[in-house]
Amino acid sequence: MFRSVARTLALVILGVAGSFLVPLGIAAYFQFLAPESHPQPHSTWVFSESIFICLALAGVFFYYGKKKTIEIYRREALVTVVALWVLVPALCALPFYLGNVLENPWMAYFEAVSGLTTTGATTLQAKQYDPQTGAEVPIVVKVPGLKESVYSYNGTLAPLKDPKTGQIIAQGMEGVSRAILFWRSFIQWLGGGGIIVLFVAILPLLGAGGKVLFQTEVPGPIKETQTPRIKETAFQLWMIYLALTVIIILLLVWSNAALDWLDVLSLTFGALSTGGFTVHDTNVAHYHSPATEWALIIAMLLGSINFSIYYSIWKGRFFKVFTAELILYSAIVLLACILATFYLGGALNTPMGGGSSLYTWGNALRDGTFQVVSSITTTGFFSTNFDTWPFVVQAIMLIVMYLGGMSGSTAGGIKTIRELMLFKNAQHKIEALYRPKMVRKLLIDGREVDDGALSMVLTFFVLLIGIATLGTLLYIMDGSDLETAFSSMACMVNNTGLSFRAGGPVNSFAFMSDSSLFLSSALMILGRLEFFAVLALLLPSFWRQE
Repeated sequence: MFRSVARTLALVILGVAGSFLVPLGIAAYFQFLAPESHPQPHSTWVFSESIFICLALAGVFFYYGKKKTIEIYRREALVTVVALWVLVPALCALPFYLGNVLENPWMAYFEAVSGLTTTGATTLQAKQYDPQTGAEVPIVVKVPGLKESVYSYNGTLAPLKDPKTGQIIAQGMEGVSRAILFWRSFIQWLGGGGIIVLFVAILPLLGAGGKVLFQTEVPGPIKETQTPRIKETAFQLWMIYLALTVIIILLLVWSNAALDWLDVLSLTFGALSTGGFTVHDTNVAHYHSPATEWALIIAMLLGSINFSIYYSIWKGRFFKVFTAELILYSAIVLLACILATFYLGGALNTPMGGGSSLYTWGNALRDGTFQVVSSITTTGFFSTNFDTWPFVVQAIMLIVMYLGGMSGSTAGGIKTIRELMLFKNAQHKIEALYRPKMVRKLLIDGREVDDGALSMVLTFFVLLIGIATLGTLLYIMDGSDLETAFSSMACMVNNTGLSFRAGGPVNSFAFMSDSSLFLSSALMILGRLEFFAVLALLLPSFWRQE
């Protein structure tokens, strides 16, 4: 089994090495062709060294599996998927660590996992210095409550200084290599499209095993295939993904002509993948553009819709577009936006740039809609400091984080189809109390949902409750206050990127200890793979040869 897995890992690692060529080209451009266009540390050697490490590791795996043909069955597929989601982030973290962007390897790994799982949580935060002595001082965050919690930690990003004068040129993300910032956004785009779906589409060597890999990778309880062959389905999904990427790029350029190429690409990658990374410390608030925010609302919703709907539109099968899942998802989004707008009207508005005022209804509609859509699509963009909002709006954001987007999309969370199945099942069970002899079929869009699929949904829901409870407890045991722990848990397991209190929009997750960073990385991978694939490997029966 392990030799077959090793061969597959080698192929994917070669793909990761190839993906490094894109930021390497960007780094080479700024280093050799346009060195004066942006003050930044050169990162050409960082990506070159990352490629070398990938090639060396791929060679080791190829050598180990050289006498074995690739045979991907169910067990091998589960091991391969989990191994890839543990190993690939480590490789993608190399530029962050080798380039000294993040000196803590656990932070670098966290950043890569956050990107690939399209979570969007970050540990990047500018260091703070005493204005008189110039010495670094810790960042202090106070979370009020019955017992005030105080977090004291150091930032992760040193300012960029002129080597001749010693004057500060840029701070925070503005001082990070543009090639590394591109890479950070690019990996969430790759993760949103599905790394394994991508390689199923382009690697015919996987053969029949590609079906199992595809079904393990695609989120949601129902793994729909649009064509008879899994390879063709994966390929068409990526064609749709690329087409949506182009549409969003054009939409953003139309909304704000002042955006440069890196802003457009990072926002596109973050919105479509529902990842949420940007290239600025204040995220979307940096642009001060209502048009850009409305464009991103559309883009985030596009990423959170089941891609089979786009396929149906492409094939002209419009009768398959208005599914029960889409109608329910649209209703939830609309209701949550209306409630958020209603409770924000007249409330305190504290923009990221400082100052405060009371929300007008127009601003409440824009900010409320943006943050609700960012939460339910599990994107994680933010346009204002929502940590100061009324508790009822924050509660709405937390609830829709768990609800999530549609199955077969790039969004995280429970998924709307599961919520529909749970509701219909509860309806049937309640009805059985007074009509016990009636035979009931659970139908969605005219198709019967079998007991196996329903059982998996119920198991998923129980696992989510258990993991969320345990994860919150572990965060608290590691020193987080209750509100920070609960919202961090919601952020990680739902791959949302948004959190409150110590991990709120004006801060980052740099306050976390190494153990909490490890826990967060594990939770993000668990959430991305929807628990089952990872937990299966923990069962002793999985490893028995019979």
